[in-house]
Amino acid sequence: MAYKSNGGCTPITAKIKRTTKGGITQPLLNVGAPVKMKMSSPAKQTNAQDFSSQYEAQQKAKADQKAKAIKAKKEKDAASYNQRLDSYRSNVLSLDSDTKRAASNKNPKEMDILMRAANRKSKNIQKFEKNLFDYDTKKNPKLTEGYTAKSYALSKAKGDTKKIKTTSDSSTSDSSTSGSSTSGSTKKYKTSMKNFKVGSQARRDEYTRRGWKQDETTKVAKKKAEPVSTITTKPVSIDNKASVDVVKATKKTTTKKDARKNKSIDKKQNKADIARAKGNEKKALRKERAIEKKKARLSKRKGSSYSQSANAIDPS
Repeated sequence: MAYKSNGGCTPITAKIKRTTKGGITQPLLNVGAPVKMKMSSPAKQTNAQDFSSQYEAQQKAKADQKAKAIKAKKEKDAASYNQRLDSYRSNVLSLDSDTKRAASNKNPKEMDILMRAANRKSKNIQKFEKNLFDYDTKKNPKLTEGYTAKSYALSKAKGDTKKIKTTSDSSTSDSSTSGSSTSGSTKKYKTSMKNFKVGSQARRDEYTRRGWKQDETTKVAKKKAEPVSTITTKPVSIDNKASVDVVKATKKTTTKKDARKNKSIDKKQNKADIARAKGNEKKALRKERAIEKKKARLSKRKGSSYSQSANAIDPS
C-alpha cells in the first residue's frame, strides 16, 4: 500500500509522524502512545564524575590535614609536659639548698631576694602538683586513687606510678574471700570452729580473721555495768599560818605588764614555728627578728630609772 506525495510513490511504513512531545507514533493511524527516546548526555556524565572525584579528593585532604594537626598537637603537648616535669624535678632538688643559702646570708637585702626566689620556686612546685593531680583525676579517677597531689607528682617524676591499694579495694577483696568461703571453698584452717564457744568473743574474732560474715553463733552478750562505789571524803584541817606562808612564797614576782609582754613574745614565737613548719622561712625569720627587738626593749626598760621608780611605788 502506497500513496502519492509530490509526484512520487512512497510506502506508508516510511512516513514518520513527529509530535511536539517527541517520539514516534504509528504512521497515519495515530494508534498508540508516543514512544519516548531517552538519551543520556555525555557532557552531563563527565561533569558528575569530575565532581565526585574532586569532592572525594577534597574530603581526603581535609581528613589528612586534621590527622596531621591532631598528631602535631599531641607531640607538642607531650614535649610541653616533659619540659614542665623536668623543671619540677629541678625545682624539688634545688629548693632545700636555695632556702638554706638564703637563711645563711648575712646581708639582709640579699637574703630577702633569695627568700623571695625560694618562695616562688615553692609555689611553682605546688602549682604543678595540683594541676597534674586535677588533670589526671578528671581524665581517669583510678589513676590518682590513693595518692595526694604531692605523692602523685613525685611518683610521676620518678617514673614508678603504681596503683595504691585503698580501703575500697581491700573491702572488695575481703567480701570476695568471704563469699568464696561461704560458697563451699576448700580452704583449710589450722583451728576448728568447734574449739570456739558459741556466743564468745573468741569465736567472733575468728570469724573476722577468716573474713566470714557474722551469724547467730557469734553474737556476744553485753556485760552488765557494775555499780560505781562512792568515795567518802574526810575533813582536813588547814593551819591559817601555814596557808599564809605558802601564799607569800608563791606570790608572782612579775607585774601584769611584764606578763602581757611575755605573752606577746610567746605568740610571736608560736607564729614563727608554724611558719617554719609550713616552709615559709621568710615569715619565721621576720617574727624572730621582732621577738629579739621586743626582748631588747624590755631589758632596756627594766634597767632604766623609770622602771626602778615604778617598782618602788609598786605596793607588792
